[in-house]
Parts: sequence; C-alpha cells; structure tokens
Amino acid sequence: MNIKRGFFISIIIFLFINILIAFAGEIDTLKSRLENVSDQEKIVVLNKLAGIYWELPPNERIAFAEQAVDLSEKFHDQNSKAEAFNHLGVAYNNLGDSQKSMDYFLKALKIMEQIDDKSGIANSYLNIGQANFYLNNFDKALEYFQKNLNLRYQIGDKKYISQALNTIGNVMSKTAKYDKALEYYFKALDISNEINDKMGISQLYNNIGNVYLASGETGRVFEYRLKSLQIVRELGDKWEIALTTYNIAEYFLLNNQPEKAYPYILESQKLAKYLENKGLIRDNLYNFSLYHELRENYQKALKYQKDYAELTKNLFSEELSEKIAEMQIKYETEKKEKENQTYKLQLEKVRTERLQFMLGLLIVLLITFIIYYRYRVKKKLALLLEELVAKRTQELQQKINELEQAKENLHNAHEELKKYRDHLKELVKERTKELEEKNKKLEEFNELFVDREFRIKELKDKIKELEGK
Repeated sequence: MNIKRGFFISIIIFLFINILIAFAGEIDTLKSRLENVSDQEKIVVLNKLAGIYWELPPNERIAFAEQAVDLSEKFHDQNSKAEAFNHLGVAYNNLGDSQKSMDYFLKALKIMEQIDDKSGIANSYLNIGQANFYLNNFDKALEYFQKNLNLRYQIGDKKYISQALNTIGNVMSKTAKYDKALEYYFKALDISNEINDKMGISQLYNNIGNVYLASGETGRVFEYRLKSLQIVRELGDKWEIALTTYNIAEYFLLNNQPEKAYPYILESQKLAKYLENKGLIRDNLYNFSLYHELRENYQKALKYQKDYAELTKNLFSEELSEKIAEMQIKYETEKKEKENQTYKLQLEKVRTERLQFMLGLLIVLLITFIIYYRYRVKKKLALLLEELVAKRTQELQQKINELEQAKENLHNAHEELKKYRDHLKELVKERTKELEEKNKKLEEFNELFVDREFRIKELKDKIKELEGK
C-alpha cells in the first residue's frame, strides 16, 4: 500500500514541477519586460503580473500591484489604478485578510463607477460577491453576483455571462437549493461549450459534481470531478488543480476510501501553500483530519482538527465580519448620498432644461405664429391675385371670343359682300348687255326715225315746192 501511495505522490510531484516550469517562462518574460519599457508601459506589465492569481504567491503579486497603483497615480490612469486595486483585493483575499480585500474591491468599484467602465464595474461586482461568498454572506454575495450577471448581459460577452451564471449557481448550491444550482450550472455549461471555454467547462464540471455530492447523487460525482481535473491539468492552472484535487479527495473520503484520497489531499495542500491560499489550506486541514480519522489515527486527526478550527477562527471572526459589513454599508451609504446629490443636480438641471425648453418652445411658437401669419397673408393675397387674374383672364377671354365672333361676322359679311358684288357684276353685265341691245335697237330705231324725218322733211319740201308751184 505504501509503495502505491509513493508512486502516486511521485506522479503528482512530476506533474507539478512541469506545470511550474511552463508558467515560470511566462512570468520571467513579463519580469524581463519591466526593465525595457517606459514607466507608462510598465503599468500594463505590472498589472499582468499582479493578475497571475494562481501562479505567483500573493505577497509577490501585492508588490507588483502596489507599483502599478503608484505609476497609475503618476500618469492619472484611473482605469489601470482600479485594475491594480482589484488585484490587491484578490491577493489579500488569498492571504485571508478579508477586510483589506474588501477595502480594495470597493475602491476599485468607486473608480469604475466614476469613469463609467461597465466591464470594470462588473468585475468589481464579481470580486465583492466572491469576498462575501467566502465569508458565508450568501445573501450579499447573491446581490452582487446578480448585478454582475445583469451587466454581463448588457455587455454581451458570453464567457463572462457563463462565469456569472456559475457564481449564482455556487450560492444556490451553498444554500442547498440544488435544483436551482444545477439549472444555473447547465445554462453556463451550454454557453461554455458553445464558445469552447475549457476553463469554464472544467469549473462547471467541478461544481456540478459538488451539487450531486451534496444532494446524495454520489454515483455521478467522480465522473464530473475527473473530467474537470483532466481539463485543468491540460491547461496547467495551479489554482484549479488545487481546487479539483481537493474535491476528488473529499469524494474518496466521504466514500471511506482514505488511501485513494491521500495523494489528492497532498497535491491540493502543496499547491494551496504555494499559492498562499489560506481558505484552501484550511479546507485541506479538515480533509487531513478526516483521513487520519478513517485510518483510526485519532491523535493526528485531532491535531489537524485543531489546526482547522484555529485557522477558521482567524478567517471568519465575528469582529472581522462586522468590519466588512460596516465597510459595505459605508460604501452603499456613500453611494446613496452621492446618488441623491447627483439626483438633486440632475433635478436642478432638468428644471433648468425644462425652463430653457419652455422658453425655447415659446420662441418657436412665436416664430411659427409669425411665419404662419405671413403665410396666411401671402396665401390670402395669392388667392386675391389668383381671383383677379382669373377674372381678368375671363374678361380677356370674353373679349377674345367677341373679337373672334366679330372677325367671323366680318368674314361672313365680306363673303356675302363678295357674293353680292359678284352677283351685282353679273347683273351689271346682264343689264349692260340688255342696254347695249336696247341701244342698238334704239340706234336702229333712231336711224329709222331720222331717215323718216328726213323723208318727211323731203316730203314737206316737195309738198311746199308743189304748193309753190
């Protein structure tokens, strides 16, 4: 049995070393860049280093984030400053300092709200929700997770929508609403499969396994947790490996298989210590206690149980919870006051704008009335002119018609006159002919008459002559 356990541990150590080597290269590259870039460019590199949550110890990440804050203030880069605050919040949360963690998360949120960075606001909601979740403030966690989801839908980034659904599923799982938890998880899993988000798929497999375990459907638990572990080993994410190996160890312990659980407890605890994640260190202490209890090594089981209780006390003290609650209340109160002040300013602005609008509307109405009045006058004049033109046109047309009629009458008279003239010519011609004939006859008659007169005269002369004789 010891040989088998040693073999498993050797495999785990080998895989762990290879993962460290892979990520060390990326970290060394970023560190070397710090020496060759300007101060302003350093902010980006420092935030990247501070954001390698599960590859660097929290204290080292804090140092990088604090440098990023200083440089951000120097260059008045509020966005980068808020990002650094978020990294500080995560690092202090890993160290178990929930009060400092919440303080930085709220600072980041204030800045993101001031610059209206929706993505940044959503990230802050997520971080504040996670901080409350780990303190078992599930109502508050759900409030911030729901805010995150609503913003993610507005932004439309499917990866973060899936992540937001996942976090709400976690709250449902912790509050024993297992059907609702699975509903959120499978919605998120559909999206992660659609976009091929392997890390998201792995986390969801893990969480679905947790629900099946909590709800008593143990037959499907190992299937999902093993699929999750296969993915995170491919990706080399130390935090996810630590979390998934913890979950697999928990499964074997609950099924009374301590020997199978032990190598997973060791791997998870080794990574948790490397990452200085006190929450996971505490949970693994409980698994060590349970492991020794199942092996009937009660003295070691009690020791680990005491260590677990002591760390739990440090992480979840009542005083700390009250301080964090006060910080959130203070933030929300300040936010409400700021919103009220903003509302008052907006109300005054609305009143001023309304007055300006009314005045502008009055001027517009006056101008409209003047334009309309002038339009009516012009229209009336146009109608009068149109009527006058129509009347004049009608009169002119009447005159034209009369002239046309007169012209036609004149033409007719001319035609008649022509006909009469032609007729008269014919009459004259006939009368002339008749006169000529009569003249001719008259001349003939006249000749006869003259001849007769001559004859009468001659006759009278002869009579006289005879009478003289």
